[in-house]
Amino acid sequence: MNAQFFDDLSNFLRVAFLLFHSIVFYYVLSWRSKIEPQTDKRVIEYVLAVIFFNFVLNLLVLFKDYLSNFYPLLVGLNIIIIGTVLFYGYRRILNFNFYYLLLPIILFLFFIFQKNEVFAFSGLLFTSISYFHIYYKEKFLTSKPSDVVPSIIRKGTILPFVFFGIYSIFLSLYLITNLTVFNIVATMSVFLSLCFRVIFLYEEKYKTFLLYISIFIFVFSVLFYFSLRFIENTKNMDVYHKQLTLKRLSVEVKNKIDSLSNFIKVVASSEDFKMSIKKGPKQLDKYLSYLNQTLNTAVIWFADKEGIIRACSAEYREQIINKDVSFRRYFKESINGNLSVFIARGIYSKRDDIRISYPVYNKGSITGVLVFQFYIGENFKKQINMENAFLMHSSGGVLIGKPELINRLLFNVSQEELKRVYEEKIFGNDTLLPSGFKQIDDNIFEDFNGQKWQIVKHEIVKDWFLASFLNLFIYEQYKNIFYIVLIILAFISHSFAIRNFERIRSIFLRLAEEAEEKRIAFDAIDIGIIYTDASGKIKYMNKEAIRILDASEEVLGKHVTEVLSLKEHENPEFKILSVNVKKIPVIYEENPILIKGVKFGDVITIKDATEIIQRQEVSKKLARMDVIAKISAGIVHDFSNYLMVLTGNLSLLKELENSENKKDIIQKMLEATRIMNIIIEQLKDLSPDLISKKERLNIEAIAKNAATFVLNGTKINFTIESEPSLLPVYADSAQLYRVFQNILMNSRQAMKDTGTIKISLQNLINHEEKDLKKGNYVCVTITDSGPGIPEEYIDKIFDPFFTMKKEGKGLGLSIVKSIVEKMEGKIKVESKVGIGTTFRIYIPASEEI
Repeated sequence: MNAQFFDDLSNFLRVAFLLFHSIVFYYVLSWRSKIEPQTDKRVIEYVLAVIFFNFVLNLLVLFKDYLSNFYPLLVGLNIIIIGTVLFYGYRRILNFNFYYLLLPIILFLFFIFQKNEVFAFSGLLFTSISYFHIYYKEKFLTSKPSDVVPSIIRKGTILPFVFFGIYSIFLSLYLITNLTVFNIVATMSVFLSLCFRVIFLYEEKYKTFLLYISIFIFVFSVLFYFSLRFIENTKNMDVYHKQLTLKRLSVEVKNKIDSLSNFIKVVASSEDFKMSIKKGPKQLDKYLSYLNQTLNTAVIWFADKEGIIRACSAEYREQIINKDVSFRRYFKESINGNLSVFIARGIYSKRDDIRISYPVYNKGSITGVLVFQFYIGENFKKQINMENAFLMHSSGGVLIGKPELINRLLFNVSQEELKRVYEEKIFGNDTLLPSGFKQIDDNIFEDFNGQKWQIVKHEIVKDWFLASFLNLFIYEQYKNIFYIVLIILAFISHSFAIRNFERIRSIFLRLAEEAEEKRIAFDAIDIGIIYTDASGKIKYMNKEAIRILDASEEVLGKHVTEVLSLKEHENPEFKILSVNVKKIPVIYEENPILIKGVKFGDVITIKDATEIIQRQEVSKKLARMDVIAKISAGIVHDFSNYLMVLTGNLSLLKELENSENKKDIIQKMLEATRIMNIIIEQLKDLSPDLISKKERLNIEAIAKNAATFVLNGTKINFTIESEPSLLPVYADSAQLYRVFQNILMNSRQAMKDTGTIKISLQNLINHEEKDLKKGNYVCVTITDSGPGIPEEYIDKIFDPFFTMKKEGKGLGLSIVKSIVEKMEGKIKVESKVGIGTTFRIYIPASEEI
């Protein structure tokens, strides 16, 4: 794996991460807006657009080799769109005025026309700054215009914006330098931006995301590696076949070079050749002409050790005789004792030929150089053209090939190298022109269409190669097809993953909603509920359980025995719960949570039984009262008859008795009967079977008499207010009197003979009161300025035997309530501690107004 592999892989992974980001926001737009209707779709569409155009930008980078000359134009156009979207989104949606975002548009217009990469770098840099600007706005400003952004975008956006800005900066650096390190950092930044976005969206499945993305990176990297390896092997195989072709083409020329090389050594050392040299130039010319005809060469000549041609075969004798060839490389190599093979274009013949030179010795010293020269055949040139090959010098100059390549310079050579080529007249008197190819590597070229070519070459002789171009565009097409397949697979993989994440998140949301609904329901009931796991550790407690145990949520996770301390109660229905120093009677139940026979925990319910026990005690008292009422009914009837006889006889005896002492005794006896009569009346009030004596009454007079009698001798001021046409009531005057008497007596005792009492009498025609029958009533309101009744006792004051006084019996208000209810009326009480108490008594009145 080389740097190019990591460069291509980084480009692909960055596309894959941005694709994941785009799909996330697509599903956020299409799904989340349904379950979160308050989500602002405009903002999500705007963010989706930014991510999508960054995805397109990186697609262009990935396919840059395929796009060739259109690549800079498309990149510039895409970043113009990104800058425009950012400017519009920031200004119209987020209410930010980032006017510097107009600069990328201007800079990329310059970039499109000038093709200066500095403009591209600057434009992308300004878009990067905008992301950091958002980070500044969100993180540090006290007033945030982005409050219009829904939580799904704003929350968890700070770090994604930071890393997206870093990605843009390093992408711009990569575009201007093509350094792999910048490419890798840009890819890592996109990955981190995606991770922080996913942390917020799929927090409960973030570990699953990391596992998925790790597997994705590994699998696709392996696919990437083997696919590129396959493409590279395919290219190497094509290179190999092309080299075999070039080798086959060069066999004829190399065989002839080898044959003449062997023959020139024989000739140069033969006695005939040496004798011809001694006999003079004419004899040597004849000998060389004979050799030329025999060997079928173009020309054979001999040069002395100074490089001056002294003899030559007949064909070119006049043109080259006495010419200086000391500047030729082959002469320099042979004069030093070596065989040399040299290919060049003839200076005089202008034909492409091959020169084979060898030193000539005389008595152990070199006296000159023998040169065999033959032309490169037309058959060989045709075969070269048929295979799209060419003969190329090591400098990059093309000697033989297609007309458009001849005398063209392929490589970027130094001026010294080019000067040497011209000095040696390798291409004769011709000048080498630029080929139009751009050399981007040792053997890689790019033509004017942006397509890449690789030179495949086979060396024929030193500094000369038989070469051919291999079009790399087809392999780029293979690679791009492979990229497209991988992107489609990534899209499918990401879609399934995100749909799964969203489905699981929806399940979690529904479970959370159901759990919240259950929590609200459990908190609303008056029974404490505790959930434990299989080991007995507390998982949940509702508000009532927390109240009863006087605990906090810190007990969650503790073992239930650390929180609950229970003892047996005298009644087996209850338990005694110890909370701090208090002992609370509770109803305790414990039930296991079993699923298919496996215990997952327990459900414990606790109910405060204090009020239940109190009600049971009240029920017992009421039962006793019922017995007393039934007994009193018989006692009242019989005892009142006997008391009537006794009172009558005592009164008669008092009238007949003359003795004053005896009259006093009889009077005391009559007083005792009066007290006994009062007791009988009280028993009569508690008896439901006795029928009251009803008559038309003036309730105002009864109230005034009762108040005067009860409050006489105290410092309590009382007032009575009555409507002018107060309705009459039909009731027992004694019982009604007792109602006023008991209530006023309670007020007097509560105020300790000091304060004010206000009695108000009003007519009431009831149409809406739910706890009163429809009809006419007289509403009696008695308000005192006493200390008031505590709120916890308000509902208990009418209970028999309930009293807040040390010496009280708890019968007064219960008798009042009994009398009022027997009159088919209603009594209510309102009280505030420190302010006073108000009783409202509704007594049925006549329908006559």
